Amino acid sequence: MAFTIYVKNDGDTATVRIFQRINNNESKNLYEDVIEAGTQVPVQALKTDDDDDERGEFIWEHKGSGLTGQQYVKADEELRVR
Repeated sequence: MAFTIYVKNDGDTATVRIFQRINNNESKNLYEDVIEAGTQVPVQALKTDDDDDERGEFIWEHKGSGLTGQQYVKADEELRVR
């Protein structure tokens, strides 16, 4: 079952990659595209066996800044990258 999260780019316009941790040994690339500075895009995420509700652990990479991060996000919430 899928749910939607929103990815907001708080950094400069650049390619952003979003991964979702599926389990301890696997992650899935959900999104890789340019996001304009200050804008938000919807991303479809997967409900996993590790989570009992619509939330997940997401890893992001901002190609422009070279920064990466990790965050738990629930359905319809925002994942902020910089």
